[in-house]
Amino acid sequence: MPWVPMALKTISRNMRQIAIYVVSLLILVSGCSQADQKEISESKAVKVRTQQVAYKDYKVAVRATGLLSTATEMKLSFKTGGIISQLDVREGTSVKRGQVLAELDLSEVRAQVNQAHIGLEKARRDLARAENLYRDSVVTLEVYQNAESAWEVARSQVQIADFNLEHSRIKAPADGKIQKILVETSEVIGPGYPAILFASTENDWVVRAALTDKDIVKLAMGDSARVSMDAFPGILFKAEIIELGTIADPVTATYETELLILQSMPGFRTGFISRADIYPSEIKRSLVLPMHALIDATDNRASIFVSSEGKAEKRRIRTGAILGEEVVILEGLSEGEEVITDGAKYLREGSEVEIIHAIDPE
Repeated sequence: MPWVPMALKTISRNMRQIAIYVVSLLILVSGCSQADQKEISESKAVKVRTQQVAYKDYKVAVRATGLLSTATEMKLSFKTGGIISQLDVREGTSVKRGQVLAELDLSEVRAQVNQAHIGLEKARRDLARAENLYRDSVVTLEVYQNAESAWEVARSQVQIADFNLEHSRIKAPADGKIQKILVETSEVIGPGYPAILFASTENDWVVRAALTDKDIVKLAMGDSARVSMDAFPGILFKAEIIELGTIADPVTATYETELLILQSMPGFRTGFISRADIYPSEIKRSLVLPMHALIDATDNRASIFVSSEGKAEKRRIRTGAILGEEVVILEGLSEGEEVITDGAKYLREGSEVEIIHAIDPE
C-alpha cells in the first residue's frame, strides 16, 4: 500500500517538530526561572549604610550636683554671751559693710565696763602711792611690785570689758544679704553661738558639690565646667574648679569641690540646685561608633554588624563612655573596619547586604 510510507514520513516529521517545540519551551522556561531566581536573590539583599571605625579625641565629663552659694558665706555670732535685745534685720535683707545687725542687752555689759574703769583708777592711785612710799623706803619692793601687778590686772579687765561692749553687737563684715536668722529676741545666747547666716555679695558665686574618690582623682584645679540650674532653664553657665577637697566627709565619704561661676546672673540666690558637667584637662583617644549602630546593648556589651564580602557578620563588642550620639569602643573592633550603621536592626548573621552609602568618620 503506497500510502503507508507517506503516512509514516508525515508522523515522523510531526514528531520532530513537537520535540523541537518542547525543547524550546523547556529552554525558555529554564531561562525565565534563572532570571527570576537572580531577581529574587538580588531582592533579598538589605540596603545598608556603613561607617569606618576611627579614633577620636575626647574628654569624659564628671557629673556632679551641688548648691549655689556665694564664695563668702558665714555664720555670724556674738563674741560674748548675754540676752539678745534686738534684731535689726530680716531674712533676705540687703545690708552694707559695718551695719549693725543684732545687739545684746547692754546694761550689764556697760556696768561691767564702768566697774572695770573704776578698778583701773583705784589701781593707778595705789600704784602711785606705793611708788612714793617705796622711794622713801617706807615699804618694801614686794609691796611696790604687788601694786604694779594689780594695776596691770585692772588694765586688762578694762580691755576685756571694752571688747565685750564692742562685740555685743553683730555687724555686717561686708556688703551682702541676710540668708537666715537663727535666734530670736530675748533669747539667752552664749559666746560663739551662730546667730545669723550671712552671704557676702562682694564676692563671686560658687557651686559646692560633693564628689566620690573615683571622680575627684580625674580632676585638677582650673578644669572647666558647664553648670545648669532649674531656675534658669536652657542656660549653661561657664565655670572652673577653684578648690578640690583633700579630706573626705566622715559620713558620706565624699570630697567637697568648689566651682567658680564665671558669668553670674542678677537673679542668683543661695541654695539654687545646680548640676555640673566637669571636663578633665586630660584628653583621651579611643575608637568610636554612632550609638544607633549598636544592637542588643546591655551594660557595657553590645552587638554590631560588619560588612564582609557582601554579607552581614555579627560581632560582640565591649563599649565605654557615651559621647553624645557616639560611644567609645573598648574591645572587638579595629580601626578602618566597616560597621553597618543604618539598617543594622533588619539584619541577621549572614544576611546579604547592599551598601548604598558609606559614611566617612569625621
